[in-house]
Amino acid sequence: MAERYVETLRLMTQAWQCDHLGHVNVSFYVGWLGDAAFAIGAMHGMPRERVEAENIGTAAVRMEIDYQAELRGGDMVRMETTVESIGERKIVFRHRLIRVGDEKLAMSARLTGVCIDLGQRRSRAFPPDFVERIAATFGITPVAPKSAVA
Repeated sequence: MAERYVETLRLMTQAWQCDHLGHVNVSFYVGWLGDAAFAIGAMHGMPRERVEAENIGTAAVRMEIDYQAELRGGDMVRMETTVESIGERKIVFRHRLIRVGDEKLAMSARLTGVCIDLGQRRSRAFPPDFVERIAATFGITPVAPKSAVA
């Protein structure tokens, strides 16, 4: 089955986001990755209201980024995201940032997140409905909890 990506962000880069080398600074890419991950959550049943009501969130624990093309102020870009895997407590995203117009891949990334209880600051299980929605959208089978593996 082909990977399914969904658009999670679209924006125009700004001149003030560029560093002394004249291209968009890496700090902005990381922020956009966070925005894309929050967008996936909201699209699949975890909007801000539910996050606040249930004191639930996802903490990034690993990130790998490959920068493939330079971006400058005024470039229009879109982020596309897929979920590689989801388990009881862990989710792995893959993102790609594409420059609109020439469709050049500017950046790709792989991020691992862990579901956390925001009050206790400890890992917890994702809500089952969230796992089911993610699995259905991306055509993946959720990873079984370790306790369920024989």
